[in-house]
Amino acid sequence: SEAPPLVIDGRMYLAQPNGVFALESESGKLIWKLSAPGAAIRGLAYWPGDQRSSPRLFVGILDKLVAIDASTGVRAREFGVAGEVNLKKGVLGDLHDGRFLLNSPPAIYKNIVITGGANGEGSPSLGTYGDIRAWNARTGDLVWTFHTVPREGEPGNETWPRGGWRNRSGTNTWGFFTVDTERGLLFAPTGSPTSDDYGADRHGDNLYGNSLLALEASTGRLRWYRQLVHHDLWDYDLAAAPALIEIAKDGRKIPAVAQMTKMGLLFLFNRVTGEPLFGLEERTVPK
Repeated sequence: SEAPPLVIDGRMYLAQPNGVFALESESGKLIWKLSAPGAAIRGLAYWPGDQRSSPRLFVGILDKLVAIDASTGVRAREFGVAGEVNLKKGVLGDLHDGRFLLNSPPAIYKNIVITGGANGEGSPSLGTYGDIRAWNARTGDLVWTFHTVPREGEPGNETWPRGGWRNRSGTNTWGFFTVDTERGLLFAPTGSPTSDDYGADRHGDNLYGNSLLALEASTGRLRWYRQLVHHDLWDYDLAAAPALIEIAKDGRKIPAVAQMTKMGLLFLFNRVTGEPLFGLEERTVPK
């Protein structure tokens, strides 16, 4: 396991390579186990339920988003098809099939479940899209989609060569989202476009690769973005979860989001506007 367990109301929930477990927190006694080879080892998410549905756990099992009744460990069958949503559907583009895994936990905002996914950042360049999507926590219906590789006619598409955006893999949130529940903002760090160490077939900045995105959590609308590496050739994907902090500056307190990077640089932005709080200098670096 690569994530701390969830502890809620005296129960401990955790995902392992062979399934999902509920334990008594203080004794370790098994309450239930859902056998699920391929369960995401980076953790799971908890939804407290609503007037119609009991609390649920959401976890990735290979290319599926699975809903589990937190009390019984049984799949919540009214979610999607028999308790699961096929995450490949909608991201294949022109491909018949392709790689797409949910290996990190989704984010929960109110009654929606937000997923990223791992679609591969190495060769070949052709692959599934790394779209960020939100699902109804009760029914599994798709609520919204954000194209991490802008399609033709969308803002940012001009940062790709003509046709170079088609079935461009990578450019995904394979790690952890962070949600500002008070402001309804979802912060999503994205990975490198494919191929992550070769860019001759993708001249340009390649939005929204290597970016920190601020999306409206309820709609998926882009509020602001900052691309922290243009045209990445070094696999400098944003691997760390954004951190929500408060900055004291010029006699006032500013809600900030902090993004650590593989380059050893820490970026600090105004959470609401995306404004750099201590300046932002861009430098050309050797290829």
